[in-house]
Amino acid sequence: MDVVLKQDVAGLGKAGDLVSVKSGYARNYLIPRGLAVPATKSTLKQQRNLKEAQEQKEERLITEAKNHAAKLQGKTLAFYAKTGNGRIFGSVTSQDIASKIKSSFHIPVDKRKVLLSENLKELGSHKVQIQLHPEVRVEITVDIQPEGGQ
Repeated sequence: MDVVLKQDVAGLGKAGDLVSVKSGYARNYLIPRGLAVPATKSTLKQQRNLKEAQEQKEERLITEAKNHAAKLQGKTLAFYAKTGNGRIFGSVTSQDIASKIKSSFHIPVDKRKVLLSENLKELGSHKVQIQLHPEVRVEITVDIQPEGGQ
């Protein structure tokens, strides 16, 4: 029996896949649990339309991410912090960097997309990767300077 999966099923396929399974497995397990629907002309057409819409959305997101990356490429963000003995009090976090990008460039960046192994606690310039999309990354410079020009 051919069915279209509505959800990912381990060992069988991903949502939207057309798979062939034994009729008992489909009738007694997949369909009652809402994991699949019988493969009819209408469900196949619906899946095809959903897949096309998803591909268009993905292309739009990639294009948008590339445009944002072009705006950010090579930019420097300046942070001013209180210092003592060459180190800063506190740190510059991924949240601080994401907020500064949003306020300076009007580009929404989630703090989880700022790829820092640890918070920045030293004065000077630091290279930071920003992941705007799983396929699009951009590198910016974060410059941490002492407050008051010490």
